[in-house]
Amino acid sequence: MNHYHLLPAQRSLLTHALSYAGNREVRGPKSNAAILDIINKGGFPNWKDDSTIAWCSCFVNAMALSVCMENTLATEHPGLARGWLKVGVVIPREELRVGDIVVFDRGGWKGHVGFFLADHGTHITVFGGNQGSAITVSDYKMPFLGGRRLRRTDDDGNLISDAIA
Repeated sequence: MNHYHLLPAQRSLLTHALSYAGNREVRGPKSNAAILDIINKGGFPNWKDDSTIAWCSCFVNAMALSVCMENTLATEHPGLARGWLKVGVVIPREELRVGDIVVFDRGGWKGHVGFFLADHGTHITVFGGNQGSAITVSDYKMPFLGGRRLRRTDDDGNLISDAIA
């Protein structure tokens, strides 16, 4: 399998996400407007300070919403990275493709979520939000919890089909 061949839905999702690359948090109440908008759309509509929340899941939610794909906004805790283990189609690590969702364990209830770019065996390269307080590419060695491939939804968030997009 060519792990670097993007499926059409993952291409539109990742292309949209990449348009935010380089945005960085601003400490204090000023906040980066683009990141604050992501946090607000991604599950915390009244949040005012981008430097006081772990917003990796908000980033994935906002990107998925923008291209009509599954998200965690209807789950009990949409802001938790581990919530992404409850949506999409389970994809084993060896079958991940660029643009799939990957979830990592940070201990206890904490986690991290982002978009899969590459698996190097000892670490996974991820594009995501709240990586070093920015939207960027980072390598993760922390325990891998799972991969998901998101499916298309209609404008109301209903699955169009169970088929992988």
